Amino acid sequence: MPVGVQSETKPGILLSGLLSGLLMGFSGVIFTLSLGSLVFSGDLTAFLPYGIGMALASTAIMMVAVALLSSVPGVIGATQDSSSVILAVIAAGLAANLSTVHVEERLATVLVAIATTTLLTGIFLLALGLFKLGGLVRYIPYPVVGGFLAGTGWLLAKGSFGVMSNVSLKLANLPELFSPEQLITWVPGVIFALVLFFGLRRFRHFLVMPGILVGGAMLFYLSLLVTGTTFHRATELGLLLGVVSGDAIWRPPIMENLLAVNWSAILGQSGNIAITIILSMVGLLLNVSALELVIRKDVNLNRELQSAGIANILSGFGGGMVGYHVLSFSALSYRMGARGRLPGLISGAICAAMLFNGSALLTYFPKPVLGGLLLFLGLDFLSDWVIAGWKKLSRIDYAVVLLILVVIGTTDFLIGVGVGLVVMIILFVLNYSRINVIYHAVSGKEMSSNVKRCTYHRRVLTEELGLHIYILELQGFIFFGTANAILEQIYARLADKQQPQARYILLDFRRVTGLDSSAGLSFSKCQQLAEAQNIILVLTHLSDNIQRQLSQSHLSEKHKNVRIFVDLDHGLEWCEEQLLEIEQITTYHTPITLSAQLADSGFEKARIVRLKEFLEQVKFKEGDYLLHQGDDADMLYFIEMGTVSVYLEMGGNARVRLQTYGLGTAVGEMDLYQRVKCPASIVADSPVTAYRLTRTALSEMKTKEPELAATFHEFFAQLLSERLATTIRTLTAVAR
Repeated sequence: MPVGVQSETKPGILLSGLLSGLLMGFSGVIFTLSLGSLVFSGDLTAFLPYGIGMALASTAIMMVAVALLSSVPGVIGATQDSSSVILAVIAAGLAANLSTVHVEERLATVLVAIATTTLLTGIFLLALGLFKLGGLVRYIPYPVVGGFLAGTGWLLAKGSFGVMSNVSLKLANLPELFSPEQLITWVPGVIFALVLFFGLRRFRHFLVMPGILVGGAMLFYLSLLVTGTTFHRATELGLLLGVVSGDAIWRPPIMENLLAVNWSAILGQSGNIAITIILSMVGLLLNVSALELVIRKDVNLNRELQSAGIANILSGFGGGMVGYHVLSFSALSYRMGARGRLPGLISGAICAAMLFNGSALLTYFPKPVLGGLLLFLGLDFLSDWVIAGWKKLSRIDYAVVLLILVVIGTTDFLIGVGVGLVVMIILFVLNYSRINVIYHAVSGKEMSSNVKRCTYHRRVLTEELGLHIYILELQGFIFFGTANAILEQIYARLADKQQPQARYILLDFRRVTGLDSSAGLSFSKCQQLAEAQNIILVLTHLSDNIQRQLSQSHLSEKHKNVRIFVDLDHGLEWCEEQLLEIEQITTYHTPITLSAQLADSGFEKARIVRLKEFLEQVKFKEGDYLLHQGDDADMLYFIEMGTVSVYLEMGGNARVRLQTYGLGTAVGEMDLYQRVKCPASIVADSPVTAYRLTRTALSEMKTKEPELAATFHEFFAQLLSERLATTIRTLTAVAR
């Protein structure tokens, strides 16, 4: 007994499984007959027995295979309406192109084309599942899917008239359709479709659809009885399927003479075959996603792709049609309490029994019921996307749905989908180009590096020199629609006479996901503009791919005015150092001693002398640790010469630089005051001369020199307030 079925033999579970299987089986037969009639309608009506056999065989295979292979017990698979519409287009196209060839060649070509499409669909779905690509459905624009399904609804509705009356729904055929002998063939089907459509919207019980189907068939035969119409006469009028030969009902491709197949004609339908494959993927994943909401549990999309892929491969080898998980059947099975694999096996067995032993019964199926069922499916699709779509879609998306529907209705599926995709791509480009590719545009006055400098240097950079640095933090994917905005922003900054001339233009790529060749050209123009105005172009946070693309556009450090740094912090630090070095030569004087630094911060000379009594001068070589991460934070350092950096130790030899402190700065004061462990390490970047203040010395200062300690605390309060002001200034600038 198959895995998972043995546990369903308990009386209560078995009963619900049997009832669900019987209901799904007979409902599946009716749906399958309607789809087979759809594919083999019009010029192919003479081959309808083969279409019915093909549809029943594929549904039987789908139901059994999906029941056994799905990750969710209780899921029902069957031949699908949307894919059957395109199979009907393929079959009609082949029939029209091969109208002059021998009947056997025409039939063999149609059967093999459908089986080949099913086989390729199975291989594609299986490959997606094996390579775990179930998320691909997220990349298909929703309006394109909606337009495609609306077009499917139109073709289902249109095809239903061909099933009911053997006259296609065309403007030129309207006089014939409204003739008395044709009205009797399709009017009952239209009435049945409308009853089914509005009945299912009014009543949600799971027995409504089966009840209407059975009631429709009974009402049909009651009308024959009342009017005195015999079965023979009903068949002549086109109200019944007619005689179906049991010997010819199912012919797998392996039984066909493949040499009789016109492969060039099949190749001519490759576009529609590709659409069938893609639509099947989308339909399956959408059905499975919706099923998750019904059963309220996650479903393994990739496992379902594999199960549907195997089912379609088996169906293809058996000469069947495309199919996969049926949302309505699966949801109905769950509502009936049948949540095992037994319903799928039973329903598949019913379809197989009908295929091999039910030819006589098929003769008496009312065509108005089959055609009405197709018309109902078409109306359902059109209602969801044309009527309800007005409320659930934006006006642009809704217009795309209507456009695809009109194009499909007037041309074919391939052109409709192509037009829809082109329109969505254009809309995407237009919408994406409106997104500001510049995340922040600030100056070096408003944003500084993580290098903590003395009060004097901070004042120089924030009040004057920082304005010579222009920072652009970029974001998103930069392409032809957005790249020019960067160049225009730089032009605007350079043309602004109210600001000092920019000496450094810093472009940060941390938030950039990628760029195309046109963007590379725009950055190359930036370099040429900067070079013409004696400006240094600084590029930071370049990924390997972006740096390679820029190099291909001849933008690299080979140009004397281009510099590249690992991140924004290091790039900004370099710009600041360059400005300080240039200006120190001509204008500014940098204080060096600690006494000068403290005096510049407001310390009186006498208090500086007394403060030094509590400090210890220490020296470190490059690479020495002033404090280790995790040590007791019981000291701070005044940096008199050299620089130190604060690193977050990541384990092993990995570490991340948090900040750098230069001469005239203090480091470790926060940890000293908070009495915590050192959250990071402090390392000398170069030979360092510093003054150390321990917690013990600070306590001694408060005891012996309370006024000096108060002045010292005031000094640090001022220092911290300046740092806070710098942070607020940066946040204000980037929040604009």
